[in-house]
Amino acid sequence: MTFTAVADQVLVRTSRRMRTTTTLALGPGGILVDPAWEQDELDGIADDLDGLGVRVTAGFSTHAHYDHLLWHPRFGGATPRWASSAAVAVVAAQRDALLDDLAADSAGSHDGAVRALFGRVTAMPDDDGRPGTRIPGPDGALPPHEVVTHDAHAPGHSALWLPGPGVLVAGDMLSDTEIPLPFDPDDLEAYLAGLDRLEPYVRAASVLVPGHGTPSYAPMTRLDADRRYLDAVLSGRAPDDPRLRDPGMADAHARVLRIAGR
Repeated sequence: MTFTAVADQVLVRTSRRMRTTTTLALGPGGILVDPAWEQDELDGIADDLDGLGVRVTAGFSTHAHYDHLLWHPRFGGATPRWASSAAVAVVAAQRDALLDDLAADSAGSHDGAVRALFGRVTAMPDDDGRPGTRIPGPDGALPPHEVVTHDAHAPGHSALWLPGPGVLVAGDMLSDTEIPLPFDPDDLEAYLAGLDRLEPYVRAASVLVPGHGTPSYAPMTRLDADRRYLDAVLSGRAPDDPRLRDPGMADAHARVLRIAGR
């Protein structure tokens, strides 16, 4: 698997693990979002970047789950990597546990250099006490963008909006392979609020890139699917959702039902 263009100056690569996406947004420099996730795949991303002649100016992690915190020294060991302040706080408190989870789920495949760079993210500057909306970088080096932060799925979860090509990199939201996945028992309201936060960007987008699954050229269908699923759960109806046919979603659905008190 190599990078594939989904829009002008936006490339996506899909891992064999859970169809996890890596997104590269190009300007004079590049933003590399959520590179994932096995050692050979990270090596392959580095080979692709070399082949494209791309210099990564900034890394970005959409949230503080271990499959979204990886990095490779060939991406630039000193390249600044950013996340929301809430996500960075989670990594600071839980980095060792996240590394343990990564090792358990990846059969210890990552080498020492990758493990040393794991989770080394810096908080974006806040905007007057609100989550920051810009990834810091040299003037003109990064493509025009906006970071959209909410608390659905994980504290400080962020999407990356690229207004030029009309691409929304949504993190672990709006997937065609995963149902909505709240992060704790109090999160259903936060999840619905997160969908509301994303809606104007989804409506404006030509392309949606989920953290797991397939990019969509009909972004509102993904938002509608997540809302239909949650509406069914909250009203006590059985969701008619094709994502539930994936055996991996059975346990996730049971957990959402428990959160909803069903």
